[in-house]
Order: sequence, then structure tokens, then C-alpha cells
Amino acid sequence: MIKSIRYFLLISLLISITLASAINGIGNYLLDEQVVQPYLDAQLVRFSTLIDILNQSTSANTKVRSDIISYLLKKQPITGQQFLFQVWSKDGKLLMHSANQAHIDLKDVPLGFSDKILKNNDWRIYSVFDNKMNAKIIVAELYNLRRELADDIARSNANILLITYPVFGILVWIIVSFALRSVSRVTTEISNRASTFLEPVQLTEIPVEIKPLVAELNQLFIRLKLAFERNKRFAADAAHELRTPLAALKTHVQVALKTDNDIDRNKALQKVIESVDRSSHVVAQLLTLSRLGEEDALTDVKPMDLHKIATEIIAYLAMHALEKNIEIELAPAPSDSLIIGNDTGIGILIRNVVDNAIRYTPTDGSVKVLIIDTGTQVILRVIDTGTGIPLELRERVFERFYRILGTKASGSGLGLAIVSQIAKLHHAKIRLSTPTSGKGLQFDVAFPKYHA
Repeated sequence: MIKSIRYFLLISLLISITLASAINGIGNYLLDEQVVQPYLDAQLVRFSTLIDILNQSTSANTKVRSDIISYLLKKQPITGQQFLFQVWSKDGKLLMHSANQAHIDLKDVPLGFSDKILKNNDWRIYSVFDNKMNAKIIVAELYNLRRELADDIARSNANILLITYPVFGILVWIIVSFALRSVSRVTTEISNRASTFLEPVQLTEIPVEIKPLVAELNQLFIRLKLAFERNKRFAADAAHELRTPLAALKTHVQVALKTDNDIDRNKALQKVIESVDRSSHVVAQLLTLSRLGEEDALTDVKPMDLHKIATEIIAYLAMHALEKNIEIELAPAPSDSLIIGNDTGIGILIRNVVDNAIRYTPTDGSVKVLIIDTGTQVILRVIDTGTGIPLELRERVFERFYRILGTKASGSGLGLAIVSQIAKLHHAKIRLSTPTSGKGLQFDVAFPKYHA
């Protein structure tokens, strides 16, 4: 695990520079070997030509030749003990030679370039025969000179690297620090925030490599903000909605305590039970709604038979319908009613829609449930014989706690808000209309059909 991006980049870049420089140095050393050797060989050829010209120019003047030979014998060689030359006549007489290594006999070396070990030293030798003067010119050079030259080049490269290494380190540190400046800015901005400030971080002046991280961070801020708002709204809704039944509960209890009449006491206690039931229903609906955040994605989704779930829910609600003498009917299943969804969410949706139809249908009315397969959609259709919903209020009934004025049926005002939220999570469409009979309400929820 990388503990510090700054140190990781610094060390990695310096190691990379070192490796690149080392490879470059080795390449230069090998290249120098290939370049220096032919160059020094060419120098030997030029030396031999110079000595040949000197030999020819002094052949007619024995005094000059004698002076030159004396001069060469007295003076130090050009390159110390690392270079020598000899001029041999055809009959084996040494005509001219350098001051050093005169005792070395090179007259038998082959013409052209050759290598030879003399007194434990490696020599590079070039020999040429002058037909005009009938003389053999030989020049030789110690290999040590060539090796020292290549080593000097490699050593110079290494010294340059060592000198520039601290400069590289400082430059890399500055560059990395500059590149991480935006990360430091984001860190400072987030660390200085109040715990309740969850606005997104600005994405301007942020490198493209960091933008995905900041974008994900902003998404987290948005989800946290929505969660906080949902919790605040839940607390406000709970306080608002429970205030009335709790006040009624207190009133009924006070009436029960003060009355001496058993009949009135029983009525007051019955009201207490109804208030408790209503409060429990409100709390259950609020908890359901709080768990259905708009930003949440559905989990545990799977193919399910909508008609089968509707059958189970209607069987559960049948008792409530019978209490009001309402006829509840489920039409036969279509050939295919599979959808993709969360079975718990779909169950809550069907229960709220059908329960709403039963609540707002007068006694002796009817509720009919149909599952319709259109080929691309599976529609849950609930038709009741209640008072219906005016056209101008058909959008407002999905607002939280909205109830149509004059409605006598009990309810929390959250059921259709929950239905709307579950439908959105399942990409389903809701449509309210008047039944063909002209009475009541037709409630359609169209789900995308699942094709196996």
C-alpha cells in the first residue's frame, strides 16, 4: 500500500532516472568502444604515413636523417611509453625508431593491423611496406590508452549524473508538489467544512485524474444530504402527524377518567383504541416512506408474478372489505404477468392501492382488481365504485399528507405517496381515470414487462 504519493513518485522517478542514465551510460560506453577503436586505428595509419613521408624526405640527406634520429632518441616520446614506431629496411636494418621500446623487434609483424603481447602488454600494431623506399614502417600503440580513453568517457558521464542527481531530486519534488496541490486544496476545503455543509466540491481547476474521485465524493455528499433531509423530514412529518392523534388520545383518556357512566367510559376507551390504531398506522407508513428514498436503488430484484402477489394481498385485505360489505374481485390471470421488481415493495404498492380503494368505497360497493398483459407492459388496474377523485386533484393526491377535504374515511395521507415512490423505483407509470361506468376511480400502475 502506498502511504505517501509524494514520496512514492519522488523515489520512483529518481529510480527511473537512475536506470535510464545507467542504460544510457552503458550504451555510450559500448558505442564509444565502437567509435574510439576505428578512430585510433585511423590515427595509427596517419602516423605511419607521416613517418613514411619523413623517411622518404630524409633518405637523400643523411645528415638530416641523422639529426632527426638523434632528436628522436633524445626526446620523450609523443605519448609517453604508450606509442612507438620503427622503420626497417628490406635487408633487416633498423633505419629509424622512436625513443622508447627500441629493443622490441617488430620487423616480423604482418602487414596491416594486428594485436600482439609484448612484455605482458597488449599492443595494437599497424604495419605497411613502402615499395618506393623498400622499407617497412611499423607503428604500435598500447591498448591501455584506448581503454583509458573509454573509461574516461564513462567516468565523465557518471560524474555528470552524480552532479545532476540532487538537481533532479529537487525538480521532481517541486513538480510532484505542484501536481498534488489540487489534492491538498480539496483536502483543505473538506477539512474546513462544517459537519452540516454537504454541498458538492467545485470540479474546476482539478486535474482529470482527480476529477472521478471528487465526482464520487460529490455523489456521496448528495446522498448524505438527501439522507439528512429525509431524516429531518421524517421527524417533522412524524411530529406533525402524531400531534393530532396524541392530543385526541389524551382527551379521550381524560374523558374516560372523569366520566361515571360505563357506557361513556367504554366509548372513550374505544376512541383511545382507534387513536392508537391510527397512530400505529401512521408510524408504519412513515417508516415505509422513509426507507424509500428517491436516491436509493432497488435491491433484491427478481422476476415475479404480479397476479400471484395481488392474490396474496387481496386475500389479506378481504376481511376489511367484508367489514364494509364491499365486494372485492380479482380477475383471472393473464397468460403472462411477469415483471422485475422487489417483492416487498410491490406488495406494499398493491396493498396501499387496494386498501385505498376499500377505504374510499362506500358500504355495499365493489372493488375489482385486474392484471392486464399488453405485450410490453403488465398493468395493475384497481376499479372502485367510490366517489372518485376530481380531475384537478389527481396529481396532488400523491403529495405527502394530502387528503381531499370532506373525506370521512380514516387515513394518514401517505399511502399514495408511498405508491408513487415505489412505482418510480420500478420505472412504472401511474394513471388515474374515471371507469367506463362513469362512477368511482380507475387506478392503473403499468410495469415494464419481463421477457425471460
